Amino acid sequence: MSSNEIAWIVLRLAYAWVFLKPVPGLLKNWAGTVETTGLLFKRFPEINAGISVLVMVAGALSILFGVYGRIGAAGLLVFNLGGAVVHYRIADQAQNMSLSPAASPEDQKTLEQLAIMAAVGHTTSAWKNFVLAAVAFFFLLQGTGPWSLMNIN
Repeated sequence: MSSNEIAWIVLRLAYAWVFLKPVPGLLKNWAGTVETTGLLFKRFPEINAGISVLVMVAGALSILFGVYGRIGAAGLLVFNLGGAVVHYRIADQAQNMSLSPAASPEDQKTLEQLAIMAAVGHTTSAWKNFVLAAVAFFFLLQGTGPWSLMNIN
């Protein structure tokens, strides 16, 4: 096996893992998944949450195994751009959190620190989604490389 083949397989494995790993948690906390999806889709968040999880799973498996990988990549490209929007919206929500004026100064300071950390974390997660979108765009243009079950170029 050449270093080129190894590189392709490692990229496909890592990329698929990013989408498959969180699926059990998304399904276990379905209410949270729907609420998060509602930040992007105000109408029918339940349906759109289901479609989003389906795109994650189908897209990841299609790239991992190289079966209709370009179609999976197109779905994940759109999914990741939407994910960036969601993370920016959560970052904005974090920056706008507040406690009752009756809360202690210590509690106010703690919330302020948590809001900063949440905003930074979600902003960098949005940036991560842009990188994942770029990788999806790469797969869309180049296909899924060697050892794909359906290597159509």
